[in-house]
Amino acid sequence: MLTVAASGLTLAALATVYKSWRSQASAYLYAGIVVWLVSAICWSYAQGWEFGVLYALCLPAILVWPLIALNQTHLPMPKNIPQPRAFDFSRKSVVSHLANYFVVLVLLLVVSVLLTLGICTVLPFSIAGQLATGTVLLPVLWGLIVYHYLVTTHKLKVLGVYVLLAALCVPLLLLMPL
Repeated sequence: MLTVAASGLTLAALATVYKSWRSQASAYLYAGIVVWLVSAICWSYAQGWEFGVLYALCLPAILVWPLIALNQTHLPMPKNIPQPRAFDFSRKSVVSHLANYFVVLVLLLVVSVLLTLGICTVLPFSIAGQLATGTVLLPVLWGLIVYHYLVTTHKLKVLGVYVLLAALCVPLLLLMPL
């Protein structure tokens, strides 16, 4: 019985939030959120918190699609359609792209691995904690370094700083006792 009540509350919450969107009234939105929270509590009591949270989150996300399809609009074609750029296979462009490819996928990966290992060796964790930290830190650090390299206009200067940081980590890794 509680599952039926939770289902009804989920539908009521969805309808209330939809009404708030259609009328642009924040009172309906807040009421819909409160009804949704009550339905989440009912789902948790009816199905256990593991499945109740799943139902409370996923059911409205699935049930909203018919409302989205109902409100779909088709815009007219734009008057000036931008033309795609032509392929540029000039020597300068190809060499520039290959150099960025090598730097990002090889050099900056090595730099980020050395920095991650250098950072993890000085952490006061056990080997397992250092490995877990390194597993999480490596892709984040590599992504940040690559992003910084690609957005900067002074690529050689930034690359030099990163290589210097990696070179400073090498003695730390070689001299650090296990």
